[in-house]
Amino acid sequence: MSTITLEFLQNLLKEDYPDVDIQEFEGAPGSNRGDNYTSMVYRISLKGIKKKEEESEKWEGSIIYKCLPESVLRREAFKSDELFCNEVAFYNKIWPTLAKFESQWDKVTHPFKSIPKCYLAQSDMVILKDLKQLGFVMPDRRQGLTIEQCYFVLKHLSHFHALSMAMKCHNPEGFYELLNMQDGISEVFFVPENVDYYRSYYTEAIQNAIAMVEEELHDSANKELYLKKFREFGSEETFFKTMMDLAAPQEPLAVICHGDCWTNNLLFRFVNGDIAEMYIVDFQLARYASPALDLVYVMYLCLGREQRAAHLPALLDYYTDELHARLAHMSDDHSAFHTTLNRDALFQMVQDEFKRCSPFGLGIALDMYPIMTCDSDEAPNLYQTKESEVSSHDCVRPVWTSNAICRKKMTDLVQELVDGDLL
Repeated sequence: MSTITLEFLQNLLKEDYPDVDIQEFEGAPGSNRGDNYTSMVYRISLKGIKKKEEESEKWEGSIIYKCLPESVLRREAFKSDELFCNEVAFYNKIWPTLAKFESQWDKVTHPFKSIPKCYLAQSDMVILKDLKQLGFVMPDRRQGLTIEQCYFVLKHLSHFHALSMAMKCHNPEGFYELLNMQDGISEVFFVPENVDYYRSYYTEAIQNAIAMVEEELHDSANKELYLKKFREFGSEETFFKTMMDLAAPQEPLAVICHGDCWTNNLLFRFVNGDIAEMYIVDFQLARYASPALDLVYVMYLCLGREQRAAHLPALLDYYTDELHARLAHMSDDHSAFHTTLNRDALFQMVQDEFKRCSPFGLGIALDMYPIMTCDSDEAPNLYQTKESEVSSHDCVRPVWTSNAICRKKMTDLVQELVDGDLL
């Protein structure tokens, strides 16, 4: 945070707070240990004087400051530099372009606004509006989402995904320019050049997960059936290739995805116990891929097996309804795009894609279930400042935990996918 000065902050915030004279600031970690892995997040508290015509009053505010981990080892392990470039591209290019495209359609009476204001995005920092001061809260990573929250998330995701689908149809040249290698977004993790780098990482993650399932099913008559399928999926020779194939875009449904759609990147504001608003944050993993990748994140990382059993078909149905309606609002009444919009055909495509991409959800769960359920002291500490405090071996290895919640979540998902003939 050495680059942050009072003059810098004053210039940065003058549009939002033209009458405020910022006089002091202080930074503190903006996330708990275990809540963030690829960048350091600070909350900068601000104090100053708000000028009025005849008198002045004290003013307080805050902003969110994201930067790369100081440890080079951690940055390399989590591909932090590449991820940071992705987020910078999203805030500087992707989101402004999509928002401008949406503004052209008069029928969109409630435009998508669930992305926080970005004051600055550059190679070494991203500075955002602090949603906490507006009353937004993050769900507990161990608890996941309620069904009500899940519906709310799917509504916003569908509107976000619809922007890509509509722009790709009406302005394909402009849309595909968002994916160029210079200043666009790109897949960071599941690419051929990372196969060898992450081989030992995922080998260890899969071994840990298999051990959890084996322990959880020790008395089950069908234990070997589930373990056989899981081992085949997690084969060192094929696992990363499978994930690459699933992460690759398949037309015509491919969209710009959020890429990391789990509880820690979803913020809600409640009024009298009801959800009033939500925001989606952290676009470091934004990728051009099937919208089903975002859906399997939500369904498999944010909901439990019982919730999915009771609500999954209805949730996918709702997502399709919202997606179809928003696409209809971004089409000319007599255009070919409008006349070919078929809700039932779209629903079939969404269902098929969700099934095809379900193994991707398990591949992500290998990494994420331990992260979601571990105690804070089991998680890496990104705020370590001395390189000597960080072991290179510990950097390139998954979080280890084998608590009862993690074992059950992993086993539930394996059983669910095997029973559904999805694995």
